[in-house]
Amino acid sequence: MNIFVIATTLQAGGGITIYKQFLSHLPKYIGQNKYWIFINPVLPKVAIEGVTYISFPLQSKLKRILFEGKLLQNEIVKLGVKPDVVVSLQNNGYKKIGGSKQIVYFHQSLPLYPGAYNPFKCTERMLFNYKHIFPRIVKRTWAKNTQFVVQTPIVKKRFVSYFNVPTENVRVCFPDVEKVDVTQCKTYNWEDNKKHFIFVGDDSKYRNGCTLAKAMGILSKQNPALAEDIKIHVTSSAEKAPIMYNEVLKNGVGKNFVFEGIIKHDNLLSYYKSATALVFPSSIETVGLPLLEAAALGLPVLAADVDYAHEVLNGYDGVVYTDVHDYEAWAKHIIAFSIEHKRYKPLPQERESDWGVFFDLIK
Repeated sequence: MNIFVIATTLQAGGGITIYKQFLSHLPKYIGQNKYWIFINPVLPKVAIEGVTYISFPLQSKLKRILFEGKLLQNEIVKLGVKPDVVVSLQNNGYKKIGGSKQIVYFHQSLPLYPGAYNPFKCTERMLFNYKHIFPRIVKRTWAKNTQFVVQTPIVKKRFVSYFNVPTENVRVCFPDVEKVDVTQCKTYNWEDNKKHFIFVGDDSKYRNGCTLAKAMGILSKQNPALAEDIKIHVTSSAEKAPIMYNEVLKNGVGKNFVFEGIIKHDNLLSYYKSATALVFPSSIETVGLPLLEAAALGLPVLAADVDYAHEVLNGYDGVVYTDVHDYEAWAKHIIAFSIEHKRYKPLPQERESDWGVFFDLIK
């Protein structure tokens, strides 16, 4: 078969991870098939027998809009190849291309969850577009009987409900998660006796970093002596998280927050191993990798009371779930974690790869 794989708009974050995992498993499943992979030039090209890469630079939003209708079809004419299967790794479909089967890997969870975003605020405009404009656009690109792949059962349930897609047309392919080698994680020396919490997140509204600022504001009034000993390390800089930073200043808790900027993964694991707890108020995630990594090290976790977190940490005793808008509850649990300073039985990491499910669809 001739299989077209579309990955032209993947440039950063989870999309690139999906692309790399797809390539890592492809040699095992390629057989006698011929793969034509259309990519953004920033993506890596791995030499695999039977794979041809076509770099497809899309420099502007206009070109991206034209891509489905004009540019890709023109490229297919040049190739002189008709696809038997079209695989999109980037949410949208390509019904105008043809092909006997179309498979879409859907990995954008934001439209599936409730949330209010202001299109007139520059910090929320993109979130508004992903919430309200994006789903309408991508749905129009899906061919009839397109097969979909999502990352978790919770996302499947929400996806089926939101887009009114038959449940039998959606498969779950949990992404590969690198196993944390607990024996190689070094202890981090904080060089003080304070209580250190980790917040892995940015300034996006749904990450709810402001919840932590408000909770610490309450805590500092309720227990000022304990507040003196609490530090919350943020994996973003103050410049790149101005809304959270301003909320921190507004609540008078600047001394409690350390805006670290980007932290190398090995250092982050050391933080997990030596911290008091992970605080994770994000209300929208597909998997929530920090939750899995923290639980693998037995670190206490204070998480948003949202379905994805319950699913990912199912069976882990060291997690407390809290409404992201109940700031007093977050303050109460931060106090409790600071006093208890416990460790828990690590969450087992053994899991077989689900990518076989994806390639079975192609076959």
